[in-house]
Amino acid sequence: MDQEKLKKIDNRFQSVLDRLSLEKLDTYLYRFKGKNAGIQRIYGGQVIAQAYIAANSTLDEDVHLHSLHAYFLRPGVIKQPVLFSVDPIRDGRSFFTRTVKAIQNNEVIFTMSVSFHKHEEGFSHSIDMPDIPGPDELKTEIEMREENIDLIPEDLRPFFLKEREISLKIVEWNDVFDPQKLPPVRNLWMKPNGKLPDKNEIHHAFLSYVSDSGLLAPCLYPHGLSYMSPNLMMASLDHTMWFHKQNFRWDDWILYSTDSPYTGNARGLGRGTFFTREGDVVSSVTQEGLLRIKTS
Repeated sequence: MDQEKLKKIDNRFQSVLDRLSLEKLDTYLYRFKGKNAGIQRIYGGQVIAQAYIAANSTLDEDVHLHSLHAYFLRPGVIKQPVLFSVDPIRDGRSFFTRTVKAIQNNEVIFTMSVSFHKHEEGFSHSIDMPDIPGPDELKTEIEMREENIDLIPEDLRPFFLKEREISLKIVEWNDVFDPQKLPPVRNLWMKPNGKLPDKNEIHHAFLSYVSDSGLLAPCLYPHGLSYMSPNLMMASLDHTMWFHKQNFRWDDWILYSTDSPYTGNARGLGRGTFFTREGDVVSSVTQEGLLRIKTS
């Protein structure tokens, strides 16, 4: 890979890390006024990760992220700062709870409850990782797009062919410009295109950031649709994550195994599990989204 392309990848990776650094305005008030991710509205994964960073910044205890439950209320405006107001709901002996509101133009665009847990020993089990090809056996998303370049409208090629902050290798490839009807299952391998700082909160925040990427895709697979399908209105409604590994380090490929148990009533439910390459369960995710066909 040439030096110019490597530099662009490094810059995009660094831009995500920059979004995980908030300005503290008051004891429970934070602000992000850098460049927001997104196209028409702020990317939901950004707001999830930033709300977690804000909540985590209000804790002095030796605790780790346990879960987060978020609702997307209004579209985020790309070119405006975002305020994060944290409410310290409860500090218990084992669990600590925070509620975070993301605000633009004096309106709440997003709310999230965040739970933290002190380390405790206990019995353990986990499901098996799907029996699928490993990352070394698959082509990257960019390579697949380059092989199907004729499907991409010329004006969109720079966007779809650019390297991102993570590399993706999709097992059940279904081109968004020519979607086929498939079972509601999608497995994809992910790896950061850079080295994350050695801090638990950054690794968890980065995982939160990417968890909003494509979780609703399996909802569309059985219908031969994609987010690029004409007349499809698609938006995240809520998002929940549980974090199972206190000292998770994302320095290798991990599998995001997703499916959709149900789609109906103009809504679709996506579920996901993150596995390490060795098969350890890192995190569980669910998300419901609006899937509406525009008739005019």
